[in-house]
Amino acid sequence: LYIVSMLCLLRYNEALRITWQDIQFERLENGVLRIRLDLPFRKTHQNGGIAPFYLYANPTRPWMCPVRAFAIRWELAVASDGTPSGFIFRRKVGRNGWSIIPNEGMSTDLFMEYFRNNLLDIKIDPRPYGTHSFRRGGCQYLARVLRWPFRNICSWGGWAENFDNPGTLFKHLLSWTDTPLLEREDYLNPDRAVGDVCTACNRSCHCS
Repeated sequence: LYIVSMLCLLRYNEALRITWQDIQFERLENGVLRIRLDLPFRKTHQNGGIAPFYLYANPTRPWMCPVRAFAIRWELAVASDGTPSGFIFRRKVGRNGWSIIPNEGMSTDLFMEYFRNNLLDIKIDPRPYGTHSFRRGGCQYLARVLRWPFRNICSWGGWAENFDNPGTLFKHLLSWTDTPLLEREDYLNPDRAVGDVCTACNRSCHCS
């Protein structure tokens, strides 16, 4: 749930409504396995016309790999339901179980409870975080880590297709909860320490 919300820049209620019918596992001619996600509903596209999301494996960051995550979820659903159907993210039953009723999806309140508990598990105060945290985190990941152009981020997320509302992107790129990346004295310092090595281009300069 966290991975697909972040990578696809989804609102929490859009992610919670994903069903197995919206997911396709596709094998390309070169043998690569990818996932196609067709959302039936979005706040900005209430009458259809939603572009699909294509998700690929991420072996360099397995904890963020959507193919691995959905494959594990599929195996669990097969073991529980036989043939997966209905909502992917179900209502919790008992301590570690999930509803076997296909149309019993996870509620918004339960989603937020789990999210806050997960933050507490890693010693992070959950109060500054809310339902837009994954969209904001995903936007910053695409811009700062994968270095996508802003236009690509807008197109991928379905934001402001006419580019008439730049504030939508800006409010997700910056937040008061963000940790400053540099000391004030280092912004124009030509001798500041290099950054992390980029896994794509192998450069460590700050302009990479």
